Amino acid sequence: MTTLSTMDAFDEQDLTVARTPTQEAWRRFKKDKLGLVFLVVIAIYFLVALWAGTFGWGGSYEVAGQTRPAYEASMGQLGIQLDGKPFPESQVPPTLAGGANTILGTDALGRSVFYRGLQSTKVAFIVGTFGALLSVVIGMTLGLLAGFLGGWVDRVVVFVYSTLASIPYLLLMLAIAFVVKKGDFADWYDDLKFRDFDVSDFISLGLLNLVVVIGLTSWVTLCRLVRAEVFKVRELDYVNAARSLGFGTGRILFRHVLPNVFHLVIINFSLTFVIAIKSEVILTFLGVGVDKEPSWGQTIAGAKNELMTGIWWPLATAGTLLFGLTLAVNYVGDALRDALDPKLKT
Repeated sequence: MTTLSTMDAFDEQDLTVARTPTQEAWRRFKKDKLGLVFLVVIAIYFLVALWAGTFGWGGSYEVAGQTRPAYEASMGQLGIQLDGKPFPESQVPPTLAGGANTILGTDALGRSVFYRGLQSTKVAFIVGTFGALLSVVIGMTLGLLAGFLGGWVDRVVVFVYSTLASIPYLLLMLAIAFVVKKGDFADWYDDLKFRDFDVSDFISLGLLNLVVVIGLTSWVTLCRLVRAEVFKVRELDYVNAARSLGFGTGRILFRHVLPNVFHLVIINFSLTFVIAIKSEVILTFLGVGVDKEPSWGQTIAGAKNELMTGIWWPLATAGTLLFGLTLAVNYVGDALRDALDPKLKT
């Protein structure tokens, strides 16, 4: 029989504390101090996006200013004749004279770069979050089914993702985006109503198109990784024990197999989130992306002509905001992957 003195000899650190998987993952994640910092950065971006989507930033982005001869000259070089018509107010370089409106300067239309940068965060989060979620759901589901069921299911899934992988990713996105946005579907979508509500007023076709295109074209990598991992996990003892107890396929997949491959889902979500934001910039720059609301892609597309006249601040602002968000998401994704991976015990 264990005596009291023997129990007292145990150090408190020798006792194993029972934690749920979520509590254990959070305990391990908290050890990465830089990961916590970047998590706060993502939270700030999210709050900005939420505020922009819910309340906006109020007022006009117009800032009064004088016409710049350099701007007029650059328009002439591009073959754009003003013919006496009033043209946009001049760009104002970053200055504190106009308060928040001009703290990061104004663009070619006299709009505040600072406020447009904040508004663009909403588009980045919508495209990144929902595009990545759609991609993860497709890739995770097909990977689980292919790896666990095998047979003809596996052959069909492999054929589909091999076909998609053989097509250049950017060209596939461009083709789908161009067909949807420039075809008859665009006219149908503009007339689409839900009761008395115009659907296009809630989410523009360009934004919806980006989410769907990114989700449908970026799931291949996750599907391959999950499929390969499930091939190994399905032969482990605890899975065989679950089969012998008569558990159904769905329960085994989502209660026993998925938790052991979920770290792959987390890291892929963070990567796809970043890819989605970059894809928005590329597609918008090429004219088949977002068109009815501010985005970093629009800012960068407009800045290509402004650089000719030495107007660098719109591009610098969009690039810096894009860099900050992608860096934070990538680092937090890596930290979460390490915290959730059951093979790593720290």
